[in-house]
Amino acid sequence: MTDREKKILEALEQAAEDVVVPESLRPENIEKMLMEKEEKKRNAKDKLKRKRPYVFGLAAACVLLLSGVIYFGTSQSVGTKVEPGTEADGLKIKNQISSAEDYDEVREYFEEYQKSLEEWSSEGNGIADFFGLIIGSTKEKSSSDDTAAPQQEVQKDMGTGAEGAAVNQSYSDTNVRTEGVGEADIVKTDGKYLYALQENATEISVIDTTTDAMKKVGTIASGDNGQISEFYVNGKRMFVLSTASITRSDKDRNELYYGDVTQLETFDISDATDPQLVARVTQSGSYQTSRYVGDYLYLFSNYYVYDISDMGVAEKYIPSVDGALMKESDIYLPPIHSANQYLVVTSVNINDPAKVVDQKAVLSEYGELYVSSENIYIYENTWSTSLARNELSSIGRTILRKIAYKDGKLEGVAQTKVDGRLNDSFSIDEYEGNLRVITTIDGATTTSNAVFVLDQDLKIIGKIKDLAKDERVYSARLMGDIGYFVTYRETDPLFSVDFSDPTNPKIIGSLKIPGFSEYLHPFGENMLLGIGMDTDEKSGVTNGMKISMFDISDPADVKEVQKYTITNAYYSDVFNDYRAVLIDYDKNIIGFSAYADQEMYYVFSYDKMNGFNLNMKEEVNGNSWLGTRGVYIKDKLYVVKGNAVESYRIGNFEKVDDLLL
Repeated sequence: MTDREKKILEALEQAAEDVVVPESLRPENIEKMLMEKEEKKRNAKDKLKRKRPYVFGLAAACVLLLSGVIYFGTSQSVGTKVEPGTEADGLKIKNQISSAEDYDEVREYFEEYQKSLEEWSSEGNGIADFFGLIIGSTKEKSSSDDTAAPQQEVQKDMGTGAEGAAVNQSYSDTNVRTEGVGEADIVKTDGKYLYALQENATEISVIDTTTDAMKKVGTIASGDNGQISEFYVNGKRMFVLSTASITRSDKDRNELYYGDVTQLETFDISDATDPQLVARVTQSGSYQTSRYVGDYLYLFSNYYVYDISDMGVAEKYIPSVDGALMKESDIYLPPIHSANQYLVVTSVNINDPAKVVDQKAVLSEYGELYVSSENIYIYENTWSTSLARNELSSIGRTILRKIAYKDGKLEGVAQTKVDGRLNDSFSIDEYEGNLRVITTIDGATTTSNAVFVLDQDLKIIGKIKDLAKDERVYSARLMGDIGYFVTYRETDPLFSVDFSDPTNPKIIGSLKIPGFSEYLHPFGENMLLGIGMDTDEKSGVTNGMKISMFDISDPADVKEVQKYTITNAYYSDVFNDYRAVLIDYDKNIIGFSAYADQEMYYVFSYDKMNGFNLNMKEEVNGNSWLGTRGVYIKDKLYVVKGNAVESYRIGNFEKVDDLLL
């Protein structure tokens, strides 16, 4: 722990002595709340957390606790037509994204951030002020390989299926957020081999599925002790994405941690039993996510600047790509003087994966991503927090930044902010050049929801505010001119929004049923599938997980036409990762795992006459922090979790084989 961090912790302790803690935030009540939450999700496994200094981890935990108890309400209203660029509050943000003129300008942002921390510490401000300062910075490796990769064409089938349907119908592909924008995952198939990331996160197993008896035939390992996050399979190539820690030994031979580096390693898997590394590129920071469009991979990493006490050397605060410092003109400055890390974005041509095509670094606090077919949208929360009369008051806003991409080239376009916070990437969607955003707005004593429409320059052109008193957004799906989103407190209002006039969006329908949907997915023509929780309408007690089918043929009069409750199941990986669901309309398969006393994998079919039919309910036998995936190859379904693979015959869903890796 650095001296600065010690001082901050000491100031936290001192500030805590002067704060009257509300009853709901007392340790015994927080502990009770956490235990109740843990009980519901006791079998759910969190992904590995990247390393953070103790003070920021502590603050993040406290912020999450605080935010978990601030859900109140306000009143509902109708849509509002607004003039472009209208400010919703006093936080002014320059619309144009600015690049740094030199490294000194970048350094000033980090120094300003540190100065704010020191001023807070010296003035003895309250805990809530400290949280307000740093909440945005919390949430959820080596030199390049000079081996040249051969120039060759590769087939384009890396997770680009429409709404989760496979491009090649003989095998399934990863469920994706945006049609035509491929995503990596922890399990993939090419129709012959099954590739599965292992529990140790350092290797990927290759399983031959050409016969009923599965057989492990190869292993693909990351170099430089990289911790693999996910990967793509593309014809005779595999693209492995990992994070490696940079460590050095001091004079006493103690190993010291100096941050992370993201690796993209390309393997030739033309002989899957003997994969060969052909290229490696690196960039500063821990791996966050990636996307695949056309012939290009777009990589995103979070580069956190740990030590800002001595910034006389650029290498201490400027990110690198393949060992070379990024140019100042490639660094986008934040809209406000509050940033302590970067989102590093690079592009790589899959036909020449040994070099980076383009690179940008977005100076920020922490950003999540939504990637459309043409643009990258980075959204991050910023908060203004105070403690008055022993009541915590927070005003949340979402800062949006837009980066255009095409054929590997990256260019900053615009930035802005809207009131409230996004639930996930399904609450933001690009359509016909406009951006639609759905947020939840937490006030001191009220919570409401809002819809915003922004033009190509991210200027607000339409909005609806004060929606769904005392509720928050749980899920959303925006499709063409119509958008759907679910809020929840005791019943599940599924709102329909008409975006046909983007300057005047309108709520045209509201269906209220018990429970809520955590995930929405189109299922054939005029049908929308919901996966979430079922609750008692009067008591609010959870009955278990629920899958619902909504008829959306008339968006103004949406109907829940069928539902199925999985009793005693209280969590699914689908709630936090849409890639965990297998949905294929043509094969009539809806597959996912759920946690009750143990993790089970469920497969449903659906028809309008008989509703949902449970075709399979089998225990998931793998024991791993990794999520569970269902993948089909021809007539067999494979359920994969960590070191366990089980296969079932599609149709009767009888067990065919199992394999421990």
